[in-house]
Amino acid sequence: MEARFFSYILQSGYVIIRMLVFLFLTTGAQYETTNFTVDNAPTPKLAQEFCETAEQYRSELSVLWLGEVLPDWSSKCTITVHVGNHLGAGGATSFVFDNGEVYGWEMEIQGSAQRILDSVLPHEITHTILATHFRKPLPRWLDEGAATSVEHHTEKENYRRMLLTFLSEEVRKGLPFKRMVALKEYPSDPMPFYAQGFSVVEYLLLLGRKMDSSEHHRLLRFAKTGMDSNNWQDALQKHYNIDSLGTLQLNWVQWVNAGFTIEKNLPFIAEINEKESKNLPENNLSVNQSIMLVSAKPASIQQKYGKSIYEKTVEKAVEKTIEKTPEKTAEKTIEKTVEKTAENQNQHINFDPNEPIRLDAVIRSVRR
Repeated sequence: MEARFFSYILQSGYVIIRMLVFLFLTTGAQYETTNFTVDNAPTPKLAQEFCETAEQYRSELSVLWLGEVLPDWSSKCTITVHVGNHLGAGGATSFVFDNGEVYGWEMEIQGSAQRILDSVLPHEITHTILATHFRKPLPRWLDEGAATSVEHHTEKENYRRMLLTFLSEEVRKGLPFKRMVALKEYPSDPMPFYAQGFSVVEYLLLLGRKMDSSEHHRLLRFAKTGMDSNNWQDALQKHYNIDSLGTLQLNWVQWVNAGFTIEKNLPFIAEINEKESKNLPENNLSVNQSIMLVSAKPASIQQKYGKSIYEKTVEKAVEKTIEKTPEKTAEKTIEKTVEKTAENQNQHINFDPNEPIRLDAVIRSVRR
C-alpha cells in the first residue's frame, strides 16, 4: 500500500515537472517596464531588449509626432513576440476607444530580432501614440502611412518599389484619393493600400518640411482638421495650401513618376498663417460608444512582381538600340531613347481623381 502510494507521488511529481517545463517553453521569457510587458520572448535578454526598446520608442516617437512625451498609460501594453529569421516582419496592435478613453492595449509582433527592433516596434508604437493623442480612429491611409514612415529605410524602400509596380498599367492598383481618404477599413488587397498610404504621407511630410521644421506636427494638425470637419480638401488648403484632393493627387503622381526626387519635384508652397479654430468639435466619441480597433503592419513585403514596367521598357529599348547602332554613337542614342521613352510614358499619366491611379509605365531615374 505504501509502495503504491509512494509510486503515485513520484508519477504525479514527474507529471508536474513536465507541465512546468512545457509552460516555460511555451510562455518564454518575460520582462516589464512602466508601459509594456513582453511575453514569449525566446531569451531573457531579448525580452528585456524588446521591452526597453518599446519604452524608448514610446518616448522618442511621441516627441517626434506630438512635441512631448506621453503620460504613462493606466495599464500596460502586452507584447507577444515571435522571433525567427524565417518569419516575415509584421505585427498587429489592438486597443479600445470608449467614451474618450483608450485602453486594452495588446500587441503581437514577429520577424527577425533586428527587424522587430528597427521596423515592427516603431510601426506599432506609432499606432498607440496616435490613438492616445486623437482618442478615436484615424483614417486608415494616414494611420498606416504615418506608422510606416518611421520604419527602417530598407522597409520603406521596399514599399516604394512595390508602389511603382502597383501603379503600372499591368497592375493598376492605385486608389483614387477621394476613395483613399474615405476608407474606414482595409481593402481586400492591402499591400497597394499600404504602399500608397506610406508614399502620400511621405510626400506630405516633405511638403511640410519645405514650409517649416515641424512637418510631423503639421501632418497631425492636418489630420485633426480633416477628421473633425470630414472635409479633407479644406484641411489640405489650410495646412498645405493645396486647393483639392485632385491637385494633391496630380502633384503626388508627378513626384512618384519622377523617381521620388525631393527638391526638384516639390511644388512651391506659399507660407501659411495657420489659425487654429476654437469651434471644432471635441475628439471624443459619443457617450457609451466603444470601438475595437486593430492596427497592423503586414508581414514582410514579398517582391512578387519583379522589375517595374519602366525598367523592362528601358531594357528592351536599350537592347534594340545596341543592335542597330554603331558603337561610337551608341551611348548618345541610348540616352535619347531613354528620354523619349520617358516623354511618351509621361503623356499617359492618369490624373483623374475619381479613376484608379495608374502610370502606363512608371519613370525612374536610370543609372548606369
